[in-house]
Amino acid sequence: MVHEKIDFDKELADAERETAESLKILTQHGFVLDTTQWLTIKRYAEKYSVSQQVVVNWINRGIIPADSTMVLAELNDIRLVKDQPYK
Repeated sequence: MVHEKIDFDKELADAERETAESLKILTQHGFVLDTTQWLTIKRYAEKYSVSQQVVVNWINRGIIPADSTMVLAELNDIRLVKDQPYK
């Protein structure tokens, strides 16, 4: 088993940079989104301690309803999930 050391400060800085870039692109196109209510699949999986594949499976099976997901074409079709627990 390989244990990888995570640099949390770097990960946080990367996430903040990506968020800022995403918001800039969205606002330039007139799209306003309350980002406190939406997470990427990766961030959702991390927050709720499930794998990204589980989140994708939940979306595909309808456990996460369609109105609780969003695809942003302006950001290379990134998929967002409403920040709430599902099961």
